[in-house]
Amino acid sequence: MPPTPRGPKRPASTKPGMKPSQEAPQVPDPPPVPARTGASRRLGVPMPAGPEVFANPVGSSDLGVGVAIAADASTGGTVTARKAGGLRDMGLGVDPETVGVKAALQHLAKAVNIAFQTDYGENYLEVVYQAAIVRNGEILIVHKEYFGFGDSWFSQLGMLFQSMQLTLEGPDAASPEGQKRIIEKGPSTIRGLFNLIGRKLDLVTEFEDRVPAYVEQMFDRLEGSGIIVGWDREDWEITTTAIGLNIRISPRAKDEAAAEVVI
Repeated sequence: MPPTPRGPKRPASTKPGMKPSQEAPQVPDPPPVPARTGASRRLGVPMPAGPEVFANPVGSSDLGVGVAIAADASTGGTVTARKAGGLRDMGLGVDPETVGVKAALQHLAKAVNIAFQTDYGENYLEVVYQAAIVRNGEILIVHKEYFGFGDSWFSQLGMLFQSMQLTLEGPDAASPEGQKRIIEKGPSTIRGLFNLIGRKLDLVTEFEDRVPAYVEQMFDRLEGSGIIVGWDREDWEITTTAIGLNIRISPRAKDEAAAEVVI
């Protein structure tokens, strides 16, 4: 008897009346995250997604422990020293006997500029002063009304004209209080002239008299936060310029500082 012909075989996973099972689509593997090189760090290329692992350097005796730093997306995804340390514990040496006069001047000027940008002054200094520079062996903190003038004779004459113009606007116009008074009550030439005479005769107080104390307070705060180390008021002389309201900070001689302590 001849064999009965049969149709094609049905898959084992199916039954009569049911559709064959479909296979799940193949999902391609994600592309590998490119490694971050030194050039990409210097050029400010954003960090790739996910934490970045720093392996133990070759030749180091430390344990091979990996450190992962995950940047918060809300802060821009960049970890910097300013965010991590908050500009604290910089340890700028300002003792002339330890780091030298030149380095101490540079460090003090840098600390003043940091203070003006981060509100370490807290006593009106950052309101009217722009920046600190090192010039002729001393630090010059420049008032915003006299910014740009140099040391030449013409610059001094220009500062004198600027000072007279401010006096005609109102009493002590270069100070924060004087500027606020002019904005609220308007210019007053007569009161400005009388106030100038009183200030030169030491009959009335002025902002210039409080500037040295404000500068010392600012350096005290900078030392307390660890930005500068070795700060001593006896090592520095803080005055203002004869023309204008710029601040001068110069190293004090040892014999002069010792004589002041004895007195």
